[in-house]
Amino acid sequence: MKPALFIQDIQNVWLYEPDSNQDLRRSVEKRVDAINGAIAWFRSKNLPVIVGYTENEEEGVLRGTEGYEVPDTIAVEEGDFRVTKRHANAFADPELGKKLRSEGCDAIVIVGLSASGCVLATYFSAFDFGVIPYLLRGCVASANEEHVRFAEDICDTVTLKDIGDRLS
Repeated sequence: MKPALFIQDIQNVWLYEPDSNQDLRRSVEKRVDAINGAIAWFRSKNLPVIVGYTENEEEGVLRGTEGYEVPDTIAVEEGDFRVTKRHANAFADPELGKKLRSEGCDAIVIVGLSASGCVLATYFSAFDFGVIPYLLRGCVASANEEHVRFAEDICDTVTLKDIGDRLS
């Protein structure tokens, strides 16, 4: 197995804009250390870190705006691969699948937003692309913590140790 880490939709617009959902912000903030730990772990294993951004012209979420960007609290780096998505399912836009194939990845480990929306849409669509999806325990957020528990219950949810044990 060769996994990539996919950081889904952790963007300022969903967390820090004046009308953003404060429950969602709190959910992400309590998971920042775990998410950054995952980023560091994937880098230490020379595995790809892919950052997924939602772009939505109607909502003013556009590349180059502050709302589009990942908060400074998340340890993304300039060298991380970035994909822009316009749908809940990150595989609906071809960039993610192409990057996984070019890196030889057959698995994707998802962290980010939102447990009951984009995360689940991406998780279940991964199978259609021949990619094995996982959620990383403690690294998926939602405005409703019950949605996090539900997503972690119905998906193959793993720890970094589990991933390390499965690496081939």
